[in-house]
Amino acid sequence: MPDARSTKYYLAHPPTSHHATPQKEQVRTWARSHVLATYVRTHGVGAMAGRLRLTLPLISAILLLSCSCGIAGAAQPAPSGGNASFVGAWCAGTEYPALCNATLSPYAAAVGASLTRLAWAALNVTHDGSRKATKAMKRMAAEGHLAPVAAEAARDCVSMLGDAVDLLGQSVEAMEEAAAEEEGKAPQQTRRMARFRVDSVLTWASAALTDAHMCMEGFKGQAAGGGGVRKAVRGRVVGLVHLSANALCIVNAMANQTPP
Repeated sequence: MPDARSTKYYLAHPPTSHHATPQKEQVRTWARSHVLATYVRTHGVGAMAGRLRLTLPLISAILLLSCSCGIAGAAQPAPSGGNASFVGAWCAGTEYPALCNATLSPYAAAVGASLTRLAWAALNVTHDGSRKATKAMKRMAAEGHLAPVAAEAARDCVSMLGDAVDLLGQSVEAMEEAAAEEEGKAPQQTRRMARFRVDSVLTWASAALTDAHMCMEGFKGQAAGGGGVRKAVRGRVVGLVHLSANALCIVNAMANQTPP
């Protein structure tokens, strides 16, 4: 597992308001270091050097989005009124609540009133979305109609989305283990290992979200085919970005409830 200890400072000191300038700058600083460290851990220094110019404009937006959603979700009360109400209450704190409800409501019976199971379901849906996005971009890259710059960007995108598939697959497996322990189907891990696992999932899911954003960023500029190509790529990848953002919200909320 990647070392996810860099997430612990944020989890111990979450921002309470996006209007508090000192805290906002503090989170931005954390976000930059966290995403850069995440990318180096998961992709290597060479890949980071090659894609750094694409990463920097995205860092604050990606991590601030997930941070703010996690705090909103953590404030949700435990609802009464059935499994669907539980899912709906937590989805209300995500960045895309309608999408969250539509994709996670079918899991309501399996989720019950377990935030761990809800995080598992959100990651499972996102993992499925990452595989679909990868297949769509592979088809686009294989069509042979793209300009040279766009064709190279498409190949990079397929590689990045493939990484996202692997990272999200690891996340689903880790959350399934956590749910099995919670339900008494597997031996309980130590509190330290449980904390490390949820931190690892946060690291992997944030890296997957970064990959999806970077895929779309690679098609900026006329040399990459202009607005038509960007729109086509966005149509294939933006759904994964939204699913990833929602999953991060819910995992962040779960992390806030996991003892250090």
